[in-house]
Amino acid sequence: MIKNKQIAFCQYFFFALVVALTFVFVGGSNAQKVFVQTGFEEFPTGNPPKDWEAIGGDFEVSGDTVKTDKKALAILAGADGDGLGIPIETEDPIISVEFYLYIEGGGRSFNFKVATADGFGENNGCTYINWDAGIVRLYDGAAWQLIGDFETDTWKYVYIVADVGKSEFDFSVGDDRDDALGAKPEKGLAFRNAALGPVAKWVAFYTWGITAPGYVDDLLVYEGAEALDLAVDPGGKLTTFWGQVKRGL
Repeated sequence: MIKNKQIAFCQYFFFALVVALTFVFVGGSNAQKVFVQTGFEEFPTGNPPKDWEAIGGDFEVSGDTVKTDKKALAILAGADGDGLGIPIETEDPIISVEFYLYIEGGGRSFNFKVATADGFGENNGCTYINWDAGIVRLYDGAAWQLIGDFETDTWKYVYIVADVGKSEFDFSVGDDRDDALGAKPEKGLAFRNAALGPVAKWVAFYTWGITAPGYVDDLLVYEGAEALDLAVDPGGKLTTFWGQVKRGL
């Protein structure tokens, strides 16, 4: 009888410990919501990722130019105003975006937006970033402004922190994630006009005058300015450390 009570107590204690740890690590109020975490392996090739909103353009999951594993997102061409949008729902004014990026040299590539309008085709109230012939730049509503040089024909890692409340963003780049997160960022970069609302509603890839393809791998979109604690699985793809995040959409 005593032995059975001891076993029952141990089982109860273990269960209570698991529940407590789950609350602390996953359900705590400080957990960050992750909107997108993908290496594009779950999507079939030849089409845009499922459940993203595409307007025209040549956006497709491809195996042609890839950083890790077998697939990446190819942004190949499009008419002015075509785009590929990822809807997000949040109450946090700060959104962080990370990805590997490969830009083919020789011309203007795609634009990138963290957008606050109801539709991601609206160009005001967002980050308005473009890669063009060895540079990365922003449009501030009046003119193109240089952010810095950006090496083409090789994979680089991009880290963007967009603060909707300030209509500003920070931009970092490196050879890999550790390099980009440890780099000194270009800080306080201007949105294209002031934000149209208190929070972001879209993360979008967008074409305007595009002549050079771009490729994206290991895309990560989440709330807040604090970089997520990530691990790397044996295949090389990013995987979220379960104790640091709470799943979003």
